[in-house]
Amino acid sequence: MAKLVKLSNTSWEQPFRDRKKEVHLWTSQSEVAEYCKLKDGTKRLLQITFEPRFGIDLIDYFQITSGREVRFPQELQDIIRPIVLNNPNSYFVVRVLNVEENEGSPPLNELNTDGSATIKTRVGQQRFRSALMEYWGGCALSGLQLPEILKASHIKPWRESDHTERLDPFNGILLSPTYDALFDRGYISFDDSGRIILSESAKRLSADLGLSKSMKLRKLDDRHRKYLRVHRSFFDPNR
Repeated sequence: MAKLVKLSNTSWEQPFRDRKKEVHLWTSQSEVAEYCKLKDGTKRLLQITFEPRFGIDLIDYFQITSGREVRFPQELQDIIRPIVLNNPNSYFVVRVLNVEENEGSPPLNELNTDGSATIKTRVGQQRFRSALMEYWGGCALSGLQLPEILKASHIKPWRESDHTERLDPFNGILLSPTYDALFDRGYISFDDSGRIILSESAKRLSADLGLSKSMKLRKLDDRHRKYLRVHRSFFDPNR
């Protein structure tokens, strides 16, 4: 097992080496564990930051198991397992955010790291994106097939959705960056047949934005429609 590296009183670096048999358990650095009073069976708020190239940056409560180890939920294990096994020279960093037991959590909007989005309880986002890629096969509006730039967006806004809705692929739409920004900011929406609805600004700039009032979602399931109705309730045609 690769030796952990203590970075501070509240954080340690977790190498990937020699983890093939232990990918589900991640021993905490002993000095950090002592300082942070990591007790068996409790949940602590941890920030887990992978190298930027992996696109994973999480803040959530994780279980402390026997031996002061951090047990990740199965959903997260499934995401990180291939990364760990295929990148033996890499690592992630664990930071304990609530040092004292029962201490209030710090405001999540103050915990941004190196420009990466700070995420709370969004472990399922990678699966959400994969499901959208499988369903749409490309941009839902143009058909563009360039996965590196396509955006997986929620139809019913994240802040308005419950946990089930946030992971429901039918509450998702895959769009190229320009269309995603227009959809997210309410310049465009779609009716129950999938036909595009343009705000006044979008109509005026339609040629520059690559929009046409004849555009339509390439396919639509009945399960999308309840989410589209919510999106339209936030849509301002005079925008």
